[in-house]
Amino acid sequence: MYKIIPSTNLRNKYNQISELARKEQKPIVLTKNGEGDLVVMSIELFEKKELEYEEKEMELEFYKQLFEDEKDIEEGKFFTGDQVSQMLSKFIKEDLPEVREKIRKQYS
Repeated sequence: MYKIIPSTNLRNKYNQISELARKEQKPIVLTKNGEGDLVVMSIELFEKKELEYEEKEMELEFYKQLFEDEKDIEEGKFFTGDQVSQMLSKFIKEDLPEVREKIRKQYS
């Protein structure tokens, strides 16, 4: 649960609020005229929450790509291993000899 403190305490009791935020590792809600106004938290908690947010974003992107890939498969928009192998073979055969030689020298 959040700790709720009047915003006037931020100026008058900064050190105590800072200590409380670091000790409890929970956000502190500052109120103004009896209503929520700001949230204060330790930098450690902020970084932890930021990391969690980034991980969730990456997970969401992964599931989005997975969904799109499954949709492509259902629609027949994919290549089999044999098709990819044939395309690569064709590309290699039609490639310019000087380019193949440059690549061979570079990676030999």
